[in-house]
Amino acid sequence: MGMKTGRDRTGRGVRRGAAILGLAGLVACSPTERFHGYVPAEAVLSTISLGEDRASVIEKAGPPTTNGVLGENDIFYIRSVFRHYGFFAPEEVSREVVAISFAPSGGVSNVERFDLSDGRIVPLTRRVTEDSVQNGTFLRQLAGAAGNFDPSMLINDE
Repeated sequence: MGMKTGRDRTGRGVRRGAAILGLAGLVACSPTERFHGYVPAEAVLSTISLGEDRASVIEKAGPPTTNGVLGENDIFYIRSVFRHYGFFAPEEVSREVVAISFAPSGGVSNVERFDLSDGRIVPLTRRVTEDSVQNGTFLRQLAGAAGNFDPSMLINDE
């Protein structure tokens, strides 16, 4: 009476397999974070004094992520954290930017720290050129241009 049939063992194996598969699916969808970039610690930034030269700043804080766009008056340290969750697109959850500005004389003039909440939407301007299509479709324009073709332009009479 205490003997188990093959049917009982199969049912238990299927249930265990489904539980393991479900657990693996939950673990696979757990969020992961990726860190990009580098920002010096606050203790390092506090050692930078106004008027300090560029080489000294880079020696203390490390190489910058990028330089200023309009010359070499500014250096930037940028760090971002992106959260990946399953098959969804990555989402930026944290951004930190440290901007160190230099005066024309070469010394530090300003040290600023920004985060994701300081971000602004920058409107992009588009220059749109008016097209020469008055009215009609491509075929109508092609048919209208058929009479403007001059075959003598294809022959080189030098």
